[in-house]
Amino acid sequence: MLPIFFFLFAFSLNAQKFDVLAGPVYGHYTDSTKHFWMLVDRNNQGNNVDNWSVQFNIFLEDYFLSNQKAFVKKILNCSFVDNGKIMVNGILKVPVHNSNFKDISFLLGSCAFPYPFVFWSGKKKEGIFKTMSKHDKDFMLWMGDNVYYLGKEWESAQKMHKKNIKMRLKPHLNAFLKSCPQYAVWDDHDFGENNDNGSNDFKFESLKIFKQYWANPYYGTDSTPGVFTHFSHSDADFFLLDSRYHANDSSMLGQSQSKWLKDKLKASDANFKFIVSGTQILADNPGGEDLGDFGTAKNELLNFIEKEKISGIIFLSGDKHYGELLKMERKNAYPLYELTSSPLTSIINPGYTKNNQIRLPNTLVLNHNFSKIILNGENEKRKCRMEMFNRDGKLLWYHEVLLSDLN
Repeated sequence: MLPIFFFLFAFSLNAQKFDVLAGPVYGHYTDSTKHFWMLVDRNNQGNNVDNWSVQFNIFLEDYFLSNQKAFVKKILNCSFVDNGKIMVNGILKVPVHNSNFKDISFLLGSCAFPYPFVFWSGKKKEGIFKTMSKHDKDFMLWMGDNVYYLGKEWESAQKMHKKNIKMRLKPHLNAFLKSCPQYAVWDDHDFGENNDNGSNDFKFESLKIFKQYWANPYYGTDSTPGVFTHFSHSDADFFLLDSRYHANDSSMLGQSQSKWLKDKLKASDANFKFIVSGTQILADNPGGEDLGDFGTAKNELLNFIEKEKISGIIFLSGDKHYGELLKMERKNAYPLYELTSSPLTSIINPGYTKNNQIRLPNTLVLNHNFSKIILNGENEKRKCRMEMFNRDGKLLWYHEVLLSDLN
């Protein structure tokens, strides 16, 4: 009788069917682990994940063993989001490999609007993700406005889930998200309303949902919530900022996040230090937002970098709905660069482009764009190459900075 029982039990587990709708999307990775996100549909509808936990874990292990050559180490989060769709965040245990490579490349961009109207040529604009899928890259940096909450969608968890799922089910975007690991920060339109700040009453829910859709290494600290995080690849450290959750009239990051950033920068011994923000840092532009709009925050950050002699800094940002490369000369230190890449698919806005005195010539791009950064070379020839492309993959400009010029 006992063997029959186990046979029936095993049969009931294998009878449960699941379909992968989107993903898996990989996020942070190390030599031995990969963070991931995926959206799964269960054929038999229901509302209680616990009733299917055994079957679901068997499905995940079978899926990754057969498709990704890895197995599930830990399920971080598993929840129903819409009509039986199951969203999963987890960590994969992967075969140990040597990733101590010197040369890396990564893509970056911001402002991906989910066009609802055929006459806005939404499908054509989303072809940029097909172009990006073809590029060699180690990962992608999303610099905010990764979705657009409209009509007070940020006041409803259900509506925010619906908008995120709508984005993840777009064919070109889904294919690109599976093509390489993804890292992300947010900006106002995936946080709340336009130019929103820490006074947003719904920021707790928007943070919760952001964390469910992106597989960053961590989010904030135990005492300070937010999307800020950091990671390392090759000889570069990346510091991803939260420019919304704690923002007020005098501070963009808030006291605790500012201290976190300064401590991480002082502790870093990486050659390159990329500071990633949804809001521009170096610009001093009367149109649109930048760090200079927040009291003395900009001067305090720049003074800290100079006083502590932090080398190798390059800023990366989005938001503006145009692309550009900024260069700020400093009397007593190396020049600071900021690459702004925007928009991926959203509306072009040339209205913010006036009076930008530190923009490098011929780098203003009033078209849909994405950027690529390549770190290569050895010793005194080690350099950072910054490139910007249009929607069709045409190289619009590039600029190279030697590591020796960032000390």
